[in-house]
Amino acid sequence: MHFIRRTVLATAVALTAFSAVAKPDVAAITKQLSNIGLTPSSITASPMAGVNEVVTERGVVYASDDGQYFLAGHLYQNTGVEPINLTEQKMAQLNKAKLAGMDKDMIVYPAKNEKYVVTVFTDTSCGYCRKLHNEMQGYNDAGITVRYLAFPRGGERSSNFSQMSAIWGAKDRAKAMHDAKNGTFDESKITPRPDLVMEQYQLGVAMGVNGTPAIVLEDGTMIPGYQPPAALLQLLDSKAKAN
Repeated sequence: MHFIRRTVLATAVALTAFSAVAKPDVAAITKQLSNIGLTPSSITASPMAGVNEVVTERGVVYASDDGQYFLAGHLYQNTGVEPINLTEQKMAQLNKAKLAGMDKDMIVYPAKNEKYVVTVFTDTSCGYCRKLHNEMQGYNDAGITVRYLAFPRGGERSSNFSQMSAIWGAKDRAKAMHDAKNGTFDESKITPRPDLVMEQYQLGVAMGVNGTPAIVLEDGTMIPGYQPPAALLQLLDSKAKAN
């Protein structure tokens, strides 16, 4: 019995000593990541010993305490039932916060009997973005309001950057977007808003968008790629039930 008590005590002391020593060197991590073009906005210990969660302008990465090693990928918690994607959870929180206040510049196609709202990063030159747009009535009939943000995939170098800038400069942005995705948009007499398009593009980059369409749910969860109305509704219903 005394041996067991001594063992438990020694283990507790060892764990306490480890947690006291294993602290991230914020300056070192910041310096190492800045060398590769990443600027940390927060550095905190992750649930995994010796690995730190680093939020950057390009998403979440994980770094060793001294910053000499880092991982770009997803961190999972193995619960024994179904692994929990901790990175996805963190990104959802960040994405939800980033979208706050952006609604004034979104192009909105409202559902009459709204059940859900999704935000879609879109590109007028993207085939699947056009497919999604052509099925807008299906989303709206399913109770899904769709809000657009601009994401010309090549940034300012995109061949359609001027077109998207004109869409956001149009008096009726919803009609301009519809016309652009159907090949009938005339941008020649519109004062463009490249500032809005670049702001939204940079927001998408910060949220981890690397292709279009990128669908963001109300909780900040991102679904890359096109989803038909019925499939998206099923996903939204299942998430609502789970919560």
